[in-house]
Amino acid sequence: MKRKLMLLMTFLLIGIGLVNAQVSKVTGVVTSEEDGLPIVGASVLVKGTTVGTVTDLDGNFTLTNVPSSAKTLVVSFIGLQTQELEIKPIMKVVLKSDSEMLDEVMVVAYGTAKKSSFTGSASTIKAEQITSGSKESLDKAFSGKMAGVRVASATGDPGSMGEMNIRGVGSINGSKSPLYVIDGVVMKSDGDMNYYGKSQSVLSTLNPDDIESMTVLKDAAAASLYGSRAANGVVIITTKSGKDGKTRVSYNGEVGWNKMAVDQYNLMSAQDYIGYVRESVANYYLENGYASSKDDAYALVESEGDVAAFVNDPSGNTNTNWKDEIYRTAVTQNHQVSLNGGNQSTKFYAGVGYNKSEGIVLGSDFQRISARVNVDQKINNWADFSVKQMIASTTQNGFRDQNDQAQGLGTSSPLGILFALDPTAPVKNEDGTYNANAGYGQVSNPHLMLGGKDSDTAMEWIQSKMFRSLTNAELSLHFLDKIFFKSIFGYDYIDNKHFEYWDRNGVNGASVGGMGSRYTFQNSTLTSSNTLTYTDTFNDVHNLSVMGGFELEDQNLLQIITVAKNYSNSLPELSNGQPDNASSYDYGSAMMSYFGNLNYNFDDKYYFSASFRRDGSSRLSKDNRWANFWSVSGAWRLSKESFMEDMPLFTDFKVKASYGTNGNLPTGYYGYMDLYAGAGYGNNPAIYWSQLANSKLTWEKSNNLNVGFEWNMFGKVTLSAEYYLKNTTDLLFQVPTAFETGFSSRWNNLGQLKNDGVEIEVNSQNITTKDFSWTTNFNLTYQRAIVDKLPEGKDIQYGDGQMYIHREGESMYSFYLPEWAGVNPDNGEGLWYVDPADHSKGTTNKYAEAGWGIVGKALPDVMGGLTNTFTYKDFDLSFLISYQFGGDMFDYPGYFTHNDGLRLGSIIPEADAADYWTKPGDNAANPKPVYAALSTQGRTDQFSSRQVKSTDNIRLREVTVGYNIPVKKYINRLRVYFRANNPFLIWAKTDNVDPDVAINGYRQVDTPQLKSCVFGVNLEF
Repeated sequence: MKRKLMLLMTFLLIGIGLVNAQVSKVTGVVTSEEDGLPIVGASVLVKGTTVGTVTDLDGNFTLTNVPSSAKTLVVSFIGLQTQELEIKPIMKVVLKSDSEMLDEVMVVAYGTAKKSSFTGSASTIKAEQITSGSKESLDKAFSGKMAGVRVASATGDPGSMGEMNIRGVGSINGSKSPLYVIDGVVMKSDGDMNYYGKSQSVLSTLNPDDIESMTVLKDAAAASLYGSRAANGVVIITTKSGKDGKTRVSYNGEVGWNKMAVDQYNLMSAQDYIGYVRESVANYYLENGYASSKDDAYALVESEGDVAAFVNDPSGNTNTNWKDEIYRTAVTQNHQVSLNGGNQSTKFYAGVGYNKSEGIVLGSDFQRISARVNVDQKINNWADFSVKQMIASTTQNGFRDQNDQAQGLGTSSPLGILFALDPTAPVKNEDGTYNANAGYGQVSNPHLMLGGKDSDTAMEWIQSKMFRSLTNAELSLHFLDKIFFKSIFGYDYIDNKHFEYWDRNGVNGASVGGMGSRYTFQNSTLTSSNTLTYTDTFNDVHNLSVMGGFELEDQNLLQIITVAKNYSNSLPELSNGQPDNASSYDYGSAMMSYFGNLNYNFDDKYYFSASFRRDGSSRLSKDNRWANFWSVSGAWRLSKESFMEDMPLFTDFKVKASYGTNGNLPTGYYGYMDLYAGAGYGNNPAIYWSQLANSKLTWEKSNNLNVGFEWNMFGKVTLSAEYYLKNTTDLLFQVPTAFETGFSSRWNNLGQLKNDGVEIEVNSQNITTKDFSWTTNFNLTYQRAIVDKLPEGKDIQYGDGQMYIHREGESMYSFYLPEWAGVNPDNGEGLWYVDPADHSKGTTNKYAEAGWGIVGKALPDVMGGLTNTFTYKDFDLSFLISYQFGGDMFDYPGYFTHNDGLRLGSIIPEADAADYWTKPGDNAANPKPVYAALSTQGRTDQFSSRQVKSTDNIRLREVTVGYNIPVKKYINRLRVYFRANNPFLIWAKTDNVDPDVAINGYRQVDTPQLKSCVFGVNLEF
């Protein structure tokens, strides 16, 4: 009996042990208390373990490995209160909204801030807004999405540089680009590593799929902690980091096509061109006395066979659209695989990306291969360590562009080739070979001239290869829950190699026997930043935060140039030619900074902030090297006052104001110094004095005022409005010097700019139900950028043909030209106003007698965007409309294609140039064409307001349609979508021209802007 009892107790103990070792299954659903909708992506974690998951598309979750000893489940989601619940086999979790959590946390200078307590001006866009734009360069993702920010791109080549202005134009001759900061470290983003012949963006090395958010700091209160580099605003980039829970694997992929965004560069058809040739030569005979009447002139054209001298097929039976032979429908693709996960001690994010975008011109493309690993490690309760590593390799193939906006149209450029192709010439000969005599001058056939580096037919090309390694390491220490120390180390290494080749049989290469050039740029930037922050709360109402910091930056740039000419064959490497040039340059700069910040608020009602930074830069002389930058700001949260409490109309209402200073360093490394350069004197080495010193050279300084309010109505609509005023002084100018110095000019600080404007932004949750939601974002900016003071108050003309003017009281980028008065209906001559300011003085048909005046400006008065997002069950739709009004462009390509017969036999006119005068009484858009402009009037195509056109437009910038496929097993998320960027112009004041041009309004003779359509998939498991 005793033996049986002992055996029974043994089995009982074993059974209890087995039960304790078992794991149980927990299932449930997570919904929102506010609307009852399921919450997708809520974190579900077994407390005290690493066991966890996220909810699926229906808010459901399943945990199959929960230890039976576990008691508590932690459920959380951004903007909702975290719940800790007793574990049950079947659970229903309802999360309540958290007003504190709903308060957006922004990444700002050297830290973070709640939007409700932030006294400066800043705007943030999230990951989904970033990736909805251009994947090959993230700077283009801002278009229309943020008040006060203008993005432009002069060329549509993939990988090319975009331009960004924040709150107007910050300089005349200095840098106009914002400062970019990634994960707390200033990164190199300027253009001093670009090849002079082609635009390239250093920012294209960053993969948008790795970015969590981007914050734009606009005013001094937000940006003054960056001191001497923040005059043009600051863009803070935060990359993705790991999250608690099981490892999630994601794949994002898309494939689609690129095309010319606006149907432009449509040249005359064969029949129209033959008629144009006939009319131009006939007018030439009339103007020069070879014929007494128009009929006699036409007869002379026929008898002399003049039309056949200009076209391949005078019958007009051959009609070739050469635009289709040069510009193509290009393929674009982007792929990203990432891993994200971790526990309470270690979190990680890893991503690998591949982007390949063909250009719409034969032989142009862009490719990026990138990888990123971000690891956050909690060492103990008072120490954290993180490391972020990115590497990227990009390859850009293409041709020279007009990024320097120098005068002239490259004969071998894609657009130059298009303009020189005879529409009556066939693409191929009868034997199937390409027609090598299809163009004028040295232009043969695009299929025999264009192509990339690996093409058998390309006569000219440029290939740029960039490698970038960006390393961030961060150590954080916490003391007494009040003192926080952070040390950041950053290293940014860029190796950029450009290879340009002209075949000895090509258009440009023939004159030098072939040419090859290799430009190598190597840049390294080392940054060390250390901050100490103290935070405390006194008597539950006094909230204080004080931060002090020290920062060092060291930058080195090496440039190596090698050129060979007079090639013996058609192999590109320089060893196949004779050495022509070899040189190298080594630049360096350093900066040391001390900075501090104080933030105080009383009972989350009254806010005060002050910042100070002292910068010392090696780019300025020892006597003028240091400068101080500061800001003060405050805010009053009226909704916390008793007289506004419990008023749904004023869920939150805050007024704010700030004032402070920023700076802008000279772009040159040694602009203040006497410089000498090496050269040759015959066969002997020599040096010469190359730059005159100015030890008083200093920063451009801006004084910034910002006032505004933020208003949340009924918890559904937010309205913000701000007025800004930015006065920039000590502008950098090349000032003329006395002839005795041996120099024509030197750098000096003179002049002032004034930027001011109003920014309005509205966000609304229009409809929110169980199955349907609709949200809207609207932003509007009214802006001015006025030249306030100039050296000695004198006008400064500049640019191609001196078309621009700086004049006190006038807008930046004002066009200063004769004003076109149209065509004389009696004789077909072109007319200009004698005085653009007083049309009553009449017109003249002589260009030399025309008066010059301001006939337009590039900067628009109003710009903005409207975004609507709809969801219905598993479907989603969003679209962005951008707009701008009050700006103009100078149509440089149109100058060539509306030449009134001057360029007959070298450039084909555009189709709308067929509206020309032929007989008295004609009300034509263009003057009578005269071959070689050999008329009594002279040239009518010279620069004037005739080439100045409006950029007013309303554009559908982005549209996305998606569907979440309800797959529950093994897959957390499966979404398919279609997205189009720049699909069409809703309205434009100017027809057949893309209004997206460079910031200064100059329409370059380059690849136009693209529209893209892609199909994509988001997969997570």
